[in-house]
Amino acid sequence: MQLSLDQATGLCRMAALGAGANEEAAQSLAASIVAAEAEGLSTVGLSHFIDYLEALEAGRIDGKAEPVITRPALAVYLSDARGGLAHTGFDRTIDDLAKAARLFGVAIFSQKNAYTCGALGYFTGRLAALGLVSFAATNGPAVLAGSGSVKPVYCTNPMSFAAPAADGAPLVIDQSSSATAFVNIRKAAEDGRKIPEGWALDASGNPTTDPAAALRMLTKAVALDD
Repeated sequence: MQLSLDQATGLCRMAALGAGANEEAAQSLAASIVAAEAEGLSTVGLSHFIDYLEALEAGRIDGKAEPVITRPALAVYLSDARGGLAHTGFDRTIDDLAKAARLFGVAIFSQKNAYTCGALGYFTGRLAALGLVSFAATNGPAVLAGSGSVKPVYCTNPMSFAAPAADGAPLVIDQSSSATAFVNIRKAAEDGRKIPEGWALDASGNPTTDPAAALRMLTKAVALDD
């Protein structure tokens, strides 16, 4: 089946509404998911959308949460997502954030109490499309261990950079600070493919190319971190 971007966005929007999101949250989420899929980032695109729907239905995401946005300094915006989606607070702030960056030379947006934001490059790319150089980072649970260990020490520390280009689309770099992202290991397990050496450890702390063994290690790491 082939869908246009508008059709895919509409389908995702309706699914999010059905899972418990309000109109604004559903539209914000749908736009980001389809943008990632259109860029070929399926692991944070439509396949990741299922995670959002399950979280909405289970109540891990408050689909009707109203973000509280404050401005403690002229070039600083803070958003409390209040257990909702990360996308809504950003969407409400991006225009003011861009204006502040142009006026003061730099502006900061920070958000807390939000569910995973998906592709960071979606946010930095939108700022770059407005003519701004942007950087974004996000935290997460400790799931990475050093070689020979199974104790989690730090998260994958995703980050993204973006900058306008003289001709064409902005330059966007979106990466995990680890050897790979969790969603890539999960996708390999779903596809029945081995993962490259150096990507992950098994539950005993040994290097593995088996994505299922790597996922067991990650599950154990999260349990230890809790």
